[in-house]
Amino acid sequence: MLPALTALLACLAIATATAVTKPDPPCSNIPKPHIPGAIILSITSTPLKNHTVAAAPPILNTNITVHDICSVSITLRHPPANDTVHVQIWLPSPSAWNTRLISLGGSAWAAGHGPLTLAPYSAQGFAAASTDAGLDGNLLSPAGWALTPSGEINTPLLTNFASRSILDMSLAEKQVTASYYRTPASYSYFEGCSTGGRQGLVAAQKYPGAFDGILAGAPAIYWTKYVVAELWPQVVMKERGYFPSACEFQVARQKVVEACDGLDGVKDGVVSDVEGCARRFRAEELVGKRGVCPGGEEVVLTRELADVVERIWEGPKKADGSRLWYGLGIGSPLESLAATEVVNGTRTGVPFSVAADWVRYFVKAKGAFDVGAIDSVVLRGIFAESVEKFEEIIESSNPDLSAFKRSGGKLMVWHGESDNIIFPQDSVQYRKEVQERLGAGSDVDSFFRLFMAPGVDHCGLGSIDGAGPTNPLGSLIDWVEKGKAPRELAATTLPTAKSQFTRKICSYPLVAKFDGRGDPAAASSYRCTKN
Repeated sequence: MLPALTALLACLAIATATAVTKPDPPCSNIPKPHIPGAIILSITSTPLKNHTVAAAPPILNTNITVHDICSVSITLRHPPANDTVHVQIWLPSPSAWNTRLISLGGSAWAAGHGPLTLAPYSAQGFAAASTDAGLDGNLLSPAGWALTPSGEINTPLLTNFASRSILDMSLAEKQVTASYYRTPASYSYFEGCSTGGRQGLVAAQKYPGAFDGILAGAPAIYWTKYVVAELWPQVVMKERGYFPSACEFQVARQKVVEACDGLDGVKDGVVSDVEGCARRFRAEELVGKRGVCPGGEEVVLTRELADVVERIWEGPKKADGSRLWYGLGIGSPLESLAATEVVNGTRTGVPFSVAADWVRYFVKAKGAFDVGAIDSVVLRGIFAESVEKFEEIIESSNPDLSAFKRSGGKLMVWHGESDNIIFPQDSVQYRKEVQERLGAGSDVDSFFRLFMAPGVDHCGLGSIDGAGPTNPLGSLIDWVEKGKAPRELAATTLPTAKSQFTRKICSYPLVAKFDGRGDPAAASSYRCTKN
């Protein structure tokens, strides 16, 4: 009996060792995915061992090393369009895979950022995907692809940028992942901010079954409207004949914060009650105020500066004086959309590049169009032209999310209330329109929650001092996989902020209120309540 037992134990040991040391599936011979409406031109796969992706702020702020990744590259085309689209998928080793997929969005004019966004998520165990949508990858300008050689708008590539590439990426990632791991993923997610946030909402609107959970930050929805409205600060300065320096704008905002900081009961360098501040503060109160900027420049705010700031806050208007679109919020930095520079001794305006290029290359289809010459009347015409020509392609604000709700998907949107590029009012308006479209009894909160972050700038990049969400994706995962609907998001200031504190970002329309007893720098001293 003893020899037999010894032999049995030896066999078990061998089997156990075999199970533990079972090799990963080969990173080769992954079959081409099937994507309706597209031809797969090629698929290649490459093992990455201890591969480091270098930091490239603000997309990737630190070096990331991935230890064992199968990198899959797919090239596809949409007949009859002469496009060439690349999709990248990074697959962690089976032992490191968390059984989830995540598709990642882009920013500005880029549909995706490739390894810069793939690396951190793959390092966390996600199978991650990114796409260039057939564009040239230049997030600062569409000049390389917006127009055909004959000067016509490149509608196929604009369509890729607007929506089509999102579905391509999702379908490719799901099939490649299932092939590599020999099993489908448990859950599929999408995350992005700015253009990436818009892509997330497009997925909910057009491809409701593609993702179980979508996290959209500062979404660039109402594209045909808000992008044109981004030129309003430049129009204001041109018509007033006064182009303030960045320091003047910074001091103006500093005085606003000083006047409105305590409206929420806490002095923390943040305008938490934007609406209350707008009711109480007028730009004329800035006249005569003094301030010093970080570089040592000292300024005294003038009547001209106050007039410019007031009109920027008001936003562009229709011919009858009613609102055309939103202006920058009263607590938002002004110098991004109202940028200026000195040329040959004269200060002049610098239009925000995304807005300027949208007008040049798409609305007017003339790369040489003089955006700096636009006045209020011309802006209204461009606004109407933008909507008329491109609303069907890229507006991305369809409030009918009934199919997404039926699919069981969950949508989380977050937006900084001091966003200096995309108006935070856009996200609030969209949330209200979804509620109106689906009806009072539709319980929109059961699948769509909005979180507005006081004192936070565009995508939480950190030009000002509010507390941004620390792990919104984790909250989304808990909602999708555990049914734990997020009533609040944990938030903290960046290390560069003047004051360090934690907060709760409450599900809209609730806001965080200080309890008056605890530590005002601790999130535990706040509760979510009606404003």
